[in-house]
Amino acid sequence: MNIFLTSCFAGGVLTLLYGMLETKLLSVKEYKINSERVPESLSGKKIALISDIHGISHGKDNSRLFERLKEIEPDYIVICGDLVNGRGAKELKFAFRFIRKIKKLRIPVLYTFGNHEEKLRKHHRKACRRLLRFARKRIILLNNRAYKTADGETVFVGLNLPLWMYHGHDTKGIIKKRTDKILSKVNAENCYKILIAHDPEHLKEYSESGYDVCLSGHLHGGIIYVPFLGGTVTPRFQIFHKRVRGIHECGNMKMVISRGVGWHDVPIRIFNRPEIVVVKFEKEGSGSVQK
Repeated sequence: MNIFLTSCFAGGVLTLLYGMLETKLLSVKEYKINSERVPESLSGKKIALISDIHGISHGKDNSRLFERLKEIEPDYIVICGDLVNGRGAKELKFAFRFIRKIKKLRIPVLYTFGNHEEKLRKHHRKACRRLLRFARKRIILLNNRAYKTADGETVFVGLNLPLWMYHGHDTKGIIKKRTDKILSKVNAENCYKILIAHDPEHLKEYSESGYDVCLSGHLHGGIIYVPFLGGTVTPRFQIFHKRVRGIHECGNMKMVISRGVGWHDVPIRIFNRPEIVVVKFEKEGSGSVQK
């Protein structure tokens, strides 16, 4: 019995240590989206998706993360929410340094708030206003706004949701109303539409709003990922939820979910390394998705 308990304890400690180690093992995961809908001007181009940074650094001043971004050579960088934890003004130092450094890459950077920035807005309004002003001056801030590319063929939409929608269903049709309003301002009827929405749980509503692609994060890959079963737990306390990372389809829309770059509160990941996601677009007639 003592041997059994000792073995269980040792196994638990080793698993915990491995989980802490895995948080440091930043990876790159690439997905290809092949579709006849992809415009010629977007074909062959890459988006680097980074989500759920939560004030975490990979190397001094995030040197390893930025080296990976340079190696990827993306055409666009998307920050899909939760750059900070939303706990006060002291987090702004990290956010400002990160934004200054990513701007130096001279690549269009599109940033949309997640639920933790919304917590900052709710509890620390002055700090949130400072973050908004700083980001608007240096990168492309898309909180319920659209950005149309210079060729006019692709439009990015940043959807910012109220906090309650991260734990509830869109019973009021808020997503459709907001996205219709945003798109009406940029004449996007014939554009290829890419949605940046932190919370992937509204997949059906995003698809019904007419997007071709959705870029999301939020679920941290389920924290501990069990092959064939899924992530152990989501922020909504869903057990073994399978749609916590990777690429998924709903109607005519493809959704790419990042496992995230960082973590908050508990520094543990198991079979679930932090990642930069690369989405590469190709114009083809099959409409297939390759991984």
